[in-house]
Parts: sequence; C-alpha cells; structure tokens
Amino acid sequence: MVTRVNGFSGMDIDSMVKSMMAAKRVPLDTLNQNKQILNWTRDGYRELNSKLYDFRQNKLISTTKYGGSAALNANKAVVTGNTDAVKAEAQDNAAGIDMKVSVTQLATRTSLTMKDGLGQGVSNSTSLAKLDGVDLSLLSDESRTEYLKKGFDVSINGENFKDADGNSLFNGLTSISTMVSTINSNAKANAIASYDELTGKLTIASKTSGDPKLAMADYDSKKDLAIGSGSTLLGLFNKKTVTEVETNGPGIMDGTKSLAFLHNALNGTKIEDAEKLTYKFSVNNKSFSFDAKMTIDEMVTKINDETATTGVQAEFTGGKLKLSAASGEVKLGGDAYDLLKLFKGVKSAVSAPSDFDPKKAGQDAKVNINGVDLKDTSSNVITINGVQLTLLETTNKSGTDVPFTIKTQTDPDKAIETINSFVDDYNELIKTLNAKVDEIKYRDFKPLTDDQKKAMTDDDIKTWTEKAKSGLFKNNDIVNSVLAEMRSVISEKLGSLSTLGITTGNYLENGKLVVNQQKLKDAIDANPQLAKDLFQGPANAPKEGIFDKLADKVSSALDKISERAGTNKYSMDLSSSFKSESVMGKKLKEYDNKIYLMQKNLDAAENRYYKQFTAMETAMNKMQSQTSKLFQ
Repeated sequence: MVTRVNGFSGMDIDSMVKSMMAAKRVPLDTLNQNKQILNWTRDGYRELNSKLYDFRQNKLISTTKYGGSAALNANKAVVTGNTDAVKAEAQDNAAGIDMKVSVTQLATRTSLTMKDGLGQGVSNSTSLAKLDGVDLSLLSDESRTEYLKKGFDVSINGENFKDADGNSLFNGLTSISTMVSTINSNAKANAIASYDELTGKLTIASKTSGDPKLAMADYDSKKDLAIGSGSTLLGLFNKKTVTEVETNGPGIMDGTKSLAFLHNALNGTKIEDAEKLTYKFSVNNKSFSFDAKMTIDEMVTKINDETATTGVQAEFTGGKLKLSAASGEVKLGGDAYDLLKLFKGVKSAVSAPSDFDPKKAGQDAKVNINGVDLKDTSSNVITINGVQLTLLETTNKSGTDVPFTIKTQTDPDKAIETINSFVDDYNELIKTLNAKVDEIKYRDFKPLTDDQKKAMTDDDIKTWTEKAKSGLFKNNDIVNSVLAEMRSVISEKLGSLSTLGITTGNYLENGKLVVNQQKLKDAIDANPQLAKDLFQGPANAPKEGIFDKLADKVSSALDKISERAGTNKYSMDLSSSFKSESVMGKKLKEYDNKIYLMQKNLDAAENRYYKQFTAMETAMNKMQSQTSKLFQ
C-alpha cells in the first residue's frame, strides 16, 4: 500500500492523479460498456426464447390448443331421447350417420372386495401401522426403527410391489391413500385399488374392463384379476382392532431359557455381556422392565400379573410368545419391538380367500345400434361412425327400453374460434419480432458508467438507458431468419388460406394475417375438412400442416438462440440460468478476464503515480528544511 502524502507543495495530488488516471480508464469503461451491452442482449434473447417457446409448445403443438384433434373439429353430436344414458362427442371424421342406440348392459371390471372391512371411521389418511395395532408415537426410537423394517407384502397380477433391494414399498408409515395410489400407478399390476371410508372396505379391480371369458381358449388375463395368497398388506383390512400379537418364534420350546440366551442365539454375543442388558416393554400403556437374566416363563408371569390392568394375557407355547386381549385391543409401546425381536418379530396377519367376497367377473357391454348388436364391447367408451360414445347407464333400467338417438351436425364455431385465436397469436408474435429488428439504434448512447450516473437524475438515467438498450436486435440475423421462414410457410398456403378468407395485410404490416369472418364461416360450413388438412395436415401427411411447419421453423430458431445465448430452449422461464459454454457465455468470460487484468494494471499505475508524487513531496520537504537552516 502506497503512503499518500499531500500538502507540502500546495498541489492537489489526488485531483492530479485522478485526472491522469481518467484517460487510462477509458479502455476499461469501454470494456464494461461492451459487457453490459452483451448482458442486455443475452437477456433480450431469453425474452425472445420465452415468446417463441410459448408459441410453439403451448399453442402450435399443444393437444389442448391448436395441435389437438378437437381444435378444428367442425362436427357436433346431438343426443335425443334417453340423454342420461350417454355422453356423445363427434370426431372430426364423423360419418354423419344417424344412430338409434340401446344399452342393456354396461361393461364392468373383474373385482375383489374385502368381506368385512374396517368399518366406518377409518379415513384414508390412516397409517398401515395403525391398522396393525401399532401407535408409532408410543414406541422408542429403537423399537420404531425395528418395527418399520417390517414391510407389508402383496402380489397383484404377478407384481410384488418391491424396491430394487427387494424391500416392500409399504410399511407402517404408509397411509391408505398412498398405498392406493402406489397400486394404481403401477402399470404392470394392471389394477385399480379403491378404499371406501363409509364401510372401511378395500376393493381391487382390473384396470381393463370386460369379460375375461374363463374358457381357456378365449381367456384374456388383462381383463382378469389375480391376488397372491398370504398377503400381509391385505390382511390389515379384515379386522377392526388387533386382539392378538403372535411372534414367529425363536426356534426353542424351553420357557426356562433366559432372555440373554435368546439374545445370544440371535446375535452370537457372550452370555455375560447379554446378561447385562435390560429390556423395556409397554402394553396398553403399562410399562415393564425385564432383566436379561429373567427367563421367558418369568417374563410371561410378570406380564400376566398385570392382566387386570392391561387386559392382556401372555402365553409362551410352541416356541412362540402370544399376547391376547379378552376385550379391546393389544397396543404395544416403549421398546416392545426390540424385545419381540428376540422371538423373531411379530407375525403379520395374512389374508385368506375367505376374507373376500366372491370375485365378480367383469362383463362386456351389450349395445345395439340401428338393430345391430355390437361385438366385443369390453369398454364403456365406444367409437363408431366417427362418434365417441361414453355409456353412462343402461337404457332399459326401468324395465322398458328407452333408447337414445344420435345425429351429427356441422358446427363451425370451434374451428372458427381456433383459427381466429391462431391468427391473433401469430400476428402478435410477428409484431414483436418485427419491432425488435426495426427498433431504432442510438449509437451515441452507450451504457452509463458509475461516475456518469452520479451527475444525473434518476429520470435522466432511465431515459438514457432506454435509448442505450434500443436497437440491440436491429437487423438481427436469427430474428430476421425466423420471420422470413414463418412468412414462407404462410405464403406457400396463401391459395388455400384465401379460400378460408385469410389473407395477408398490406406491405407495411409485415405479413400480418387478416380474416374475413363471413367467408371463413361459409368455407368451413361447405368443407370443414379443408381447414383441418390445411392447418393440421391431411391424415396421410400430418407434418404438412401449417401448425407443424411453423413449429419446425420456431424450433430451429430456438436451437440457434440457445447455441448463441445459452438459453434453455425447453423453458419459457425468464429467470432460468444461461449455459456458460454458449457463444455469448464464452465472450462474457473473455470480457471478465480482460476487465480483471486491466483493473489490476490500472491499480498498479495509480499506485505508481502516488509513489512518484510522494517521493517528490518528500524531496521538496527535505530541501525546504535544509534551506531554512542556511538562513538561520
């Protein structure tokens, strides 16, 4: 650090150094200004990326916007008669054939329902631990960990619901609702689980409706349902309370063996170490403490001495510890599961065929249209003659058949709405892009330096900055290119577009589309397929439609912007980060390095000037002192 000396010569050294450095800082200011312009331009590219992505992804190819089959569908199905029995939707290829429909049977799924269930009052947020009679909050950390190792198994249509390590996806923390959604989201299981809070009953059904036709020649496993035997998961849904806890057994029958002996048999430790242990146990809020030297029989006796308090009777027989409640339930707490681990853990309840009502085999729908019975109607959603029918009820439920009739009519409103909406979105986009490339560039307005801002008001700074940002995309090659390509797509189809009443505006409007509404309506009434083929492409060449062609041109522009500016071409998020390895990202790194080196050199030059002035001041001070002595 240079010691700065001022005042002996009467010169304002700070001002002099600042003045000398001002000229040297001009290249640095230029670098910082160029870096700021590059950052502004990159932000501008991100805004363009957002608008182009939105136009392509959320409009042109979105199935809920212009890319969906319903967007240009000019057909409408009109239902008369038994309107409660069906929902009808005409497709764009509707044949226009009137249909009289009778439904004598709806399609159903093969299903299994628990016979007894849990009863009312057990919500779907209930944990499987609670169904297992375990209150996790009453257990110690050790016992809680031990209990949660126990998974609940189920096999549905051969799918076992295990993770990569072979552990069950369901444990005590799993709620009923999570269990249901896990089963339903597993495509391999091909099953739908549902839980009825009114009855506490669990139902599992095939995802595929229809008659499985159990005759082996016609059997379809996708329409059937197979539940593996001995499911500990389904075993939780056939009891209201846990009235008995039975262990798997330690492999010994002798009740005179100590708890320490069981510990050693399980863990292989020294008997003297095991005998130092103490086991804590809680059942129905009554706590027990068992010394490891205590025998199994002594432990059982100690538990039974408190039966009047707990309502629980203990028994060790056949090598298994059993806890039974004469009334109420058995609720374990404390370190109970750490103790029960000595007996190889608690035996889980398993389901049996008797826990379920008889399997209900799925059935096909029985539908008659215009006097003809439909074959193989395994679903309640049927498409025929270009009309999708969703069957809701039978038409003969009152004993007398009341069919419904479907007529197809031309309804241009949806197609007109889609085309007008597209024209508005297209015009808005090209207006934005044209504004960018035509924006005035004020070459004399550079980004302000910090020193310049100090001498200006906030309003002046705002006005200056707006002009400095103006024209960043003047004649930009990427924007000009996508504009030309989009106009080319429209120009190629101008003949067909004009048939629909769509033309381009005058030259000064830069490709804006104009719609003659009456001509558009008349054209769609006369030939609704024309609009669909033009915008979405004909059936044999779907990529030839205007929407897909524009989407391709916009996608190419997004690629170019991403390569240059490092934007995320898969997002319209204006706060998304830039890729540092893009062209502009590398240029910014180059600016940062140059600015760092130049600042370092300027600091060195400034220190050198101050050293020189300090040396001059010191010399002048010394000379003044010597001169004063001569005249004394």
